[in-house]
Amino acid sequence: MKRRSLLYLGISLTVFAASSLVKVAAQSATGVTQRVQFERGRFSTIIKGTVVPGNKDTYIFRARQGQEIIMDVVWEGTPVDDNEEQGLSGFTFIQPDGKSFENPQNAYFNAASTGDYRVIIAQPYRLSSPAYTFKLTIR
Repeated sequence: MKRRSLLYLGISLTVFAASSLVKVAAQSATGVTQRVQFERGRFSTIIKGTVVPGNKDTYIFRARQGQEIIMDVVWEGTPVDDNEEQGLSGFTFIQPDGKSFENPQNAYFNAASTGDYRVIIAQPYRLSSPAYTFKLTIR
């Protein structure tokens, strides 16, 4: 009887551990979603992250109508393939009304309205490193 109970306990713990690992793997496959908070008195922040091909990191921030939004994404890796389309910024800017700008070459926007804005970062082409630095300034 004790052996059977220990066996069931062992099987239960194994199933629980396996299901926990599946959830973690599923969460990491989508990238991160994070609300950007500025330190008191600051209007700029730098975020370092990594995102593998196929995943996207999303940053949400609030801006007031008329404020200038300046964004820059710098990739640390180098292109893996010579024939890949290069010169893409690797991010999409989305306004509160849903209007989006994919791979904008101009990273300066004036806030059209007060609300939550989003920046979605994804590798624009295969790179030797998935690391990036995202700088956001609102003034």
